[in-house]
Amino acid sequence: MSDRYIARAGGPTAGKVGLVSGGGSGHEPLHGGFVGQSDRALRCGREHGGHTSRLDTQRSRVDTALARVRAEAAHVRRGTNTVLATRLAVLDAFGGKAASLRHTVAHSKTRLLSMVNAYTALISELTDALDLLTPDIAHQPLAARAGALKSFAQAAQEASRQRALLGGALTRGQFDSDEAQGLILADWQQRASIGAFRAGAPSAERQFYERTVTGRDVIKAEMLKKQALARRGTSRLGLDAGEWFDTMTSKLELMRLVEKRLVGSVEGEISREQHQAERSVFVASFVVLLILLLTSVVTHVVVRSIVGPLRTLRACALDITERRLPEVVRLLRGSGDAQLEATDVEPTGISSSDEIGGAAHAFDDVYRSSVRLAFEQAQLRGRINAMFVNLSQRSQSLVKRQLELIDRLENGEQDPDLLASLFKLDHLATRMRRNGENLLVLAGEEAGRRWSAPVRLVDVLRAAAGEVEQYQRVQLRGLVTADVDGRAVNDIVHLIAELLENATTFSSPDTEVFVTSRLLSGGGAEVEIQDSGIGMTAKGLEEANDRLLNPPVVDVSVARRMGMFVVGRLSGRHGIRVQLRRSSLRGITAVVALPQKLVREHGDHMDPPGLSARYNLEGRLTGWRNYDTTEQFDETTPAKRAYRARRNGARPVGKR
Repeated sequence: MSDRYIARAGGPTAGKVGLVSGGGSGHEPLHGGFVGQSDRALRCGREHGGHTSRLDTQRSRVDTALARVRAEAAHVRRGTNTVLATRLAVLDAFGGKAASLRHTVAHSKTRLLSMVNAYTALISELTDALDLLTPDIAHQPLAARAGALKSFAQAAQEASRQRALLGGALTRGQFDSDEAQGLILADWQQRASIGAFRAGAPSAERQFYERTVTGRDVIKAEMLKKQALARRGTSRLGLDAGEWFDTMTSKLELMRLVEKRLVGSVEGEISREQHQAERSVFVASFVVLLILLLTSVVTHVVVRSIVGPLRTLRACALDITERRLPEVVRLLRGSGDAQLEATDVEPTGISSSDEIGGAAHAFDDVYRSSVRLAFEQAQLRGRINAMFVNLSQRSQSLVKRQLELIDRLENGEQDPDLLASLFKLDHLATRMRRNGENLLVLAGEEAGRRWSAPVRLVDVLRAAAGEVEQYQRVQLRGLVTADVDGRAVNDIVHLIAELLENATTFSSPDTEVFVTSRLLSGGGAEVEIQDSGIGMTAKGLEEANDRLLNPPVVDVSVARRMGMFVVGRLSGRHGIRVQLRRSSLRGITAVVALPQKLVREHGDHMDPPGLSARYNLEGRLTGWRNYDTTEQFDETTPAKRAYRARRNGARPVGKR
């Protein structure tokens, strides 16, 4: 590519160098011969007696042609590389050397041969620029044409030298011994250069040379040269110097035509090479662009083939972890033992055999294993629940028989002390029944006993207090007269009893637990259970409320918090909201909000029988004091009837 570039840049200038050295501009044909060579011939002739005006005219033409070539070289240097610019610098020095040689010849006595040799050396420097401007080129056709041009330029140089030498000798009328040898040497070198031209030039250029450099003047010039050489030893050559100059100039003009054709041939080949290089660059650029485009397309396809499955896998993974797997676990948790079945696993849909497909298959296996594990855990919970139900039923059956026996003993006993002991035993058996019902709650089952008629809220609270071990510490305050749906009575009694049990357990034995109730403006009722115990931290209170709102799955932690778990399950069953708060003094206040569907207002506010109300200065109900436990649980009171009915599993209809 660099050879083509140098040849393309230097080729036109090389042509102009050849014309300067051998014959002027193509636009201004010179009648007297080649510019540089004619300058030499005319100067030599003037020094020996002729053509002064033609010499001055020729000198002007040489200077004009040289200025044109130097301007062209300067233009080429601005647009080419450093190597070619250095080679073109030889043209800048040529003008100074030519002026110096002219001055030397004009102001000194110089022999003809020395003058010819000096001009020949100077013109050789200019023709050598062809070698500098057209270096070794790998492209064979271009190299052949450049070599042919160089050889033919040397032949023209030698022909011009012959014209100068013989012209000077004919002007004097005889040869010097050195001049004759110079003429013979120039003739031999011309023939050698023409032979090199014929050997390297294309056939078309050789044929053009043979057709052009021929004719009468060419033959006449050769004949005069041979005659002069044949008479070189005589005192008078006897030949016309003007005839020799004119015929030899005609021959050089013909050679100039061949040289111009050779220059055009070199420039044409350079142009073809330039076009070929441009086509090669265009094709290479197109191929590179096509490769880049194909690479971009392939990269896009590869990226999509990777990113697409990865996005699908990510979407499936998120869908499984956030929706499908939790839904499967929820369904398995909510299914009874009879409805538990293995759930089908929908695969990710990536079936490729590459690494992404392998990861998708592995994720499908993990998903199947997770579902299978959840299914097995659900089955295990079902078996555990069945075991809880069985144990609860067995325990309640025994407790029921125990309570029936205690009832018979109480009915036939008159001793107050023994009757009090039987009552304590009765109370203990009732607590055992509640613990047995806890197993049913753990198993997700409902108690078989259910009220069919509404029960007063005060009786529900008293029945709940009666199931607590330290029931004497429970103080009922400001109870409203409202009825509770009979279908929820057992569960509400159980729920309140568990809260009362916690309140009495985690507070000092010498403190009291207060139970108050009020009707809500939007419907329903609210029961508050306040203790003066050790309280809870803010984090513990938050965790406890969360467990009440979202009861956890039965696990080891449930055994440590059985009461709270049961409260959460029972409240969720009936839509009851239970919340623990810090008390205004100390301890914890449990707030039980009964929904409107479970509570309806019974009538005006009325105090429980046998109890005295005490109000504060603002007229608000502050608490129940000094009530008689024996009277509260007397057989004839509604609380005792509700308590005993719940204890025995009776279904009172239309009674309280």
